[in-house]
Amino acid sequence: MPGGSSIRDGCYIGKGVTCMPPMYINAGSYVDDGTNDRFARAGRQLRTVGRNCHISAASQIGGVLEPVGAMPVIVEDEVLVGGNCGIYEGVIVKRRAVLGTGTILNGSTPVYDLVRNTVYRATAEQPLVIPEEAVIVAGSRAITSSPARNGASPSTPP
Repeated sequence: MPGGSSIRDGCYIGKGVTCMPPMYINAGSYVDDGTNDRFARAGRQLRTVGRNCHISAASQIGGVLEPVGAMPVIVEDEVLVGGNCGIYEGVIVKRRAVLGTGTILNGSTPVYDLVRNTVYRATAEQPLVIPEEAVIVAGSRAITSSPARNGASPSTPP
């Protein structure tokens, strides 16, 4: 649709992709068939978005072109990205995952899996990988070691 959208040369846009303004897709991006890219921004290059994804309003999926060896962002097929989400360098979101509104993921974000009692983290060699069909919501975790007192969490003032 017209009205403030920009798709640069050097990217791939699949069949049936819906792009709603204001939206920006940079060179090196790959957006596969049937994806709805609504009011989204692809910050840097080399992001890959799979088939039949829904990228909600004000979300950002930022890839990376340089430095050499930096990890790209990959969003696999049938992923739902809620409004105001951010997915940045060093993250792979596996098939059919759901990111709740306001979720921010990057290479330094630990993700706590309450069902499996596991923490997902990126390493120097591997990106942060969000498992298939995971449902991710923004949250905070209480600090349990000094200097925290009275159950303070990173998002609460002392």
